Amino acid sequence: MSRTNPPGAALHLSVSLLECDSEATLKETLLLLEGLPIHAVRIGDCAVAFPAHQLSIVKGALESQQRYPTVVGSIQSPEAEEDR
Repeated sequence: MSRTNPPGAALHLSVSLLECDSEATLKETLLLLEGLPIHAVRIGDCAVAFPAHQLSIVKGALESQQRYPTVVGSIQSPEAEEDR
């Protein structure tokens, strides 16, 4: 990546990151998310990223499988995004 013109770089705001304890757990989670109307991207061996506004969909799907991940941070309102 060039320091003056990063054509392949992207800075993503309002992204949620779901970190799993193992690659096996991530694979199970990806199978669960497969049928949902979300845009998820695998990040490394144990994480998946998706748009923060889809958090309730992901959280609901996990909870329906009796899986309750810890939620870290707070959700920004759309108005707060516009202030940036």
